Amino acid sequence: MADSVEVESQYAPPLAECAHCGHMLPQGLGEKECKVCGAVCRVGHQPTIDSLTDEALPCPHCNTVVVAGTDERPVEMTCGACMNSFTLTPKIIKVEIDCPGCERTLRIRPRPGTRELKCPACESGFNVTF
Repeated sequence: MADSVEVESQYAPPLAECAHCGHMLPQGLGEKECKVCGAVCRVGHQPTIDSLTDEALPCPHCNTVVVAGTDERPVEMTCGACMNSFTLTPKIIKVEIDCPGCERTLRIRPRPGTRELKCPACESGFNVTF
């Protein structure tokens, strides 16, 4: 197969805050290092782990239902019916931010720390901190 098929997961770990400084941690489960203060925090959420492990999705090649069976993302999946493979990728979380200049809603991927944004509608610049 020349091109790898990617399917986005339906579930994503919740956004977590650093226990030491209160800023957002990098997305995902497990041990995460805070980008602001350097503290290492353990992120776990059993309902999300259960949802990721039990996630059932149709094979993009033959539409047979395949169960992920793991909470790791990305993961290489192989359909038992057609023997084709595809990659189950992590879900991309986006948050909505209102522009202070024109109140337009912007959708961005949250990242730890402070980011400078520029509204595409009114060209005003502003900072957001996660």
